[in-house]
Amino acid sequence: SFSLYLSFPTTTLFSHYLSLISISLSTISLHLSLSPHSLTLLSTAGNYITDDVIPQRRSSARRVFSICCLFDLLLISIIWLIVAVNHYSSLTDAYDKEIKHFKYSTSMADLMLLSLIRAVILIVHYWIIVSKMQITIGLTTTISTVYVFVKLIEYSHDESWNTFETYSLPLISFIICWVEVWLFETKVLKIENQVSRILRPRYDIRTPLLSAPGDYGSNTGSNFNYSAFMTPTANMSPGGERFQADTSTLDPRGQMLFGVALEAHAELKETVLWPDGWTTESDKDGIKIFSRAQRNAPNRLFLSESHFLCSLEDLFEVLYHQMDRVVEWNGSITYVEMVERFSRNLDLVYTVGVGGGGGLIKSREFLSLRYWIKERDMFYIVSRDISDPIKPVSKQYARGFNGPCGYVFFPALDGSVKLAYVVNCDLKLPFVPQKVITSSLVDVVHDFHVALRNKIDDHLESKRGNHSGF
Repeated sequence: SFSLYLSFPTTTLFSHYLSLISISLSTISLHLSLSPHSLTLLSTAGNYITDDVIPQRRSSARRVFSICCLFDLLLISIIWLIVAVNHYSSLTDAYDKEIKHFKYSTSMADLMLLSLIRAVILIVHYWIIVSKMQITIGLTTTISTVYVFVKLIEYSHDESWNTFETYSLPLISFIICWVEVWLFETKVLKIENQVSRILRPRYDIRTPLLSAPGDYGSNTGSNFNYSAFMTPTANMSPGGERFQADTSTLDPRGQMLFGVALEAHAELKETVLWPDGWTTESDKDGIKIFSRAQRNAPNRLFLSESHFLCSLEDLFEVLYHQMDRVVEWNGSITYVEMVERFSRNLDLVYTVGVGGGGGLIKSREFLSLRYWIKERDMFYIVSRDISDPIKPVSKQYARGFNGPCGYVFFPALDGSVKLAYVVNCDLKLPFVPQKVITSSLVDVVHDFHVALRNKIDDHLESKRGNHSGF
């Protein structure tokens, strides 16, 4: 890009630059004005997404990112003009010394061109093309950072210039390019992935996913029998024992959260019924763990299964009603708090997980919406994270993300209870390789099943002791 800059005739360089800015601003303004309505995230006492939200091609976060890129170009250009006016006798003099007789070691005008190129590339790639690829912003940021550092090393400081005039342009150029990275990673991708995950097209889970015969994960060589997760239809006789909460007593906020819980329940069903793409991660001690990549999320999805010699009610008692005692047996949880109970089967729970790396990785906190439902002999305990002002993000911990996850358990043919445990957790560790995260989560899931077996044994022993009179 810099070689192209020098290839222009020096007498027309400034006019070329102004023409490029004019064309770029016109194109960007046209696309911003003709774009469809941005995606709106309804927020009532937190970030809850309802059926009224219609996903569009460009989100509001992507629009803000594009405006930030445009602001980058305008700010650098305006600051250069301010510095030029203050230092030189006129703009003509500034043009003559900074652009017409450009010298890399004495002029800062090249930073305007760098900003223009960066803005055009990012806006074309992320607003016009609507791409989610991170390589483009990674390259522009890397090139801009290296260029600014080399510029500062090679720059010959003019003693007549003060510190602001000398270092304002490279410093601001460096800061803004990294602000763009932060905005794209934490706002654009996060919001769009979350919305696409929740608002994916609905369909009848039973028909398409169970149409093909075979074992669960047959494409990957696993022997998980997904037909065991067939759930009964909604039309049941009273003897079917299908429990559904009465939502008439819920306030508007509770009604909205109940809708989120139903979405999570549907996604949990989809997970345990999905026959393809699973990879066996572990198969030992009677505990099988599978994982697969997700379509619209960076983290992998984990599905594990094991058997327990107890009743459905005993397992439900330990996993749901004794949630406040989970720290006694689950080594991955250090704190549990029941934040709010909306109904018999809908509540809000706050948990804190253990840290890692000898304290280098902070403990993760989760604010989770829990919902349970029983359909015939199948129990579903569904969980997903939400944002709610009733429990703001703590400075002591890092906020983790839990997509739709939870437990599904039912009677097995051998008389035991079969448990499927779905983990959909994003620990927000961008610099840790996925293989390391996968290996760690496999160990955590395996330890969970082992600890739960021991807890069930203690629970049954306690019941026997109470029944015998002790």
